[in-house]
Amino acid sequence: MTFPFILQGNNVTVVIGNKPHTISRTHITYQKVVDAIKQGDWQKVADLVEPKKVVLNYGKGNVSVQGDQLFWKGKPMNNGLATRMIAMLQDEFPIEPLVNFMENLMTNPSKRAVDELYGFLEKNSLPITPDGHFLAYKKVRNDYLDIHSGTMDNSPGKIVEMERNEVDDNKDRTCSVGLHFCSREYLNHFGGERIIIVKINPRDVVSIPSDYNDSKGRCSRYEIVDEIDKDKADEAFAKAVQAKAEQEASVIAEKEIADFIKAARA
Repeated sequence: MTFPFILQGNNVTVVIGNKPHTISRTHITYQKVVDAIKQGDWQKVADLVEPKKVVLNYGKGNVSVQGDQLFWKGKPMNNGLATRMIAMLQDEFPIEPLVNFMENLMTNPSKRAVDELYGFLEKNSLPITPDGHFLAYKKVRNDYLDIHSGTMDNSPGKIVEMERNEVDDNKDRTCSVGLHFCSREYLNHFGGERIIIVKINPRDVVSIPSDYNDSKGRCSRYEIVDEIDKDKADEAFAKAVQAKAEQEASVIAEKEIADFIKAARA
């Protein structure tokens, strides 16, 4: 069994049963089709170019991809997160951390948080962990207590939380109640003597205040991963990442680690 085909420009066209199927280079199955043709695996070619067969399912089955469209529980998603996931698939990068992130994010009861959080992370180069959480910065007092109330212990290894309905969800109230986190760039606008790294589940994010170019956020819960030594930021962050990787029996994507360390250097 063989099928007529032609490679032309940025497309490959395969004719199956007198019906032509054209796959563009930007389609997630393009390279797989080309490779299957080279290997003479015509059954695989047929499976790949048949649209109803090319449905990729991820995670708990809530995330699926067909062609260049990502779906959440069967509903098409057209936001920044979906675009990034499709681009990563096209470049043959694993998307499981982002799938886990989406699974967590979609349990967040705030539509605004769901809509705004991933853009905040991309804009501020904050990495996503294998279990779908993310890492961010925070400043605290020299004794690790929070800056505003001086009552919350932010020592490494601690989990800090408060009732979600006590966190201000109005992004236009820029300095208000909640557990604060921020980007590397915002640290200069944040009082405090120590810099810590916090790990946050997307479901616990409440708002991204609109001041300082959307570089900080409020949440109801976070875990303190480690402290960054101002003079040894790279070493401190690497240590924090390694500790979490060992605990989760996984490794944060090297590119995201590099991006985060690069930001810490700045």
